[in-house]
Amino acid sequence: MTLEAVVFDLGDTIVLTDLWDYDTCLKSMLESFRRDGVSLSSSFEEFKCIYFEIRDQMYHDSEEMLEEVDFVQRIGFTLNRLNHPFNHDSPVLLRAAYSFLNSFIQQARMETYTLALLLKVKKKYKLGLVSNFAFARGFPKLLEHFHLSNLFDAIVVSGEFGLRKPHPHIFEEVLQDLDVEADRAVFVGDSLKADIYGAKRLGFKTILVENAGLRKNPYAVASELDPFPIEPDVRIPTLKELPRALRSFQ
Repeated sequence: MTLEAVVFDLGDTIVLTDLWDYDTCLKSMLESFRRDGVSLSSSFEEFKCIYFEIRDQMYHDSEEMLEEVDFVQRIGFTLNRLNHPFNHDSPVLLRAAYSFLNSFIQQARMETYTLALLLKVKKKYKLGLVSNFAFARGFPKLLEHFHLSNLFDAIVVSGEFGLRKPHPHIFEEVLQDLDVEADRAVFVGDSLKADIYGAKRLGFKTILVENAGLRKNPYAVASELDPFPIEPDVRIPTLKELPRALRSFQ
């Protein structure tokens, strides 16, 4: 059957996070609080401990339904625990979220060949993007930084859609937006559970990019690191091998 679309994960598939330091992003968030006059008596280590405790609990509580955990809400719960309550729509929280994002963007990277490769693939196939990204309002800024804003024919972000990969509905959404059947699409990602399992059970062909960024990140969500008993159709060491992998489906 003719391949019509290539759908990508973003983090550690297209945009790499192997140089990402979570502490630096949290410190940027704290600096945003200081600029807004929020004086925290806790040490950085205490703040970080509470932040990750809340983050991990929120993901644990939502694991069964795979509901996305709003990033701004996560920040609000952290401040509330530190006796600084804010409404979840507070500009203070939103500015802190953007400060975190700006720091993340400066540390993330994309291989020099990636944009040209994606443009080449786009000449032949529709392109989709499905990302587990909790701060949906900041996602366009991330795409813009890497010159990806106008590249994709369909984009589904968990923070906006409300569900995370591997929930089937998020994959169904991108297929609907692309107007393509699953057996005419291939999904390209770096996670066996979130990407390969999620896409494969809907009928996508699958390509695993074996980048190690997620697996090197000490603060990755635990469930994303779980071994998963599924095999992709093709494994490639980096995105550079994508054209060869796509030819194998012809």
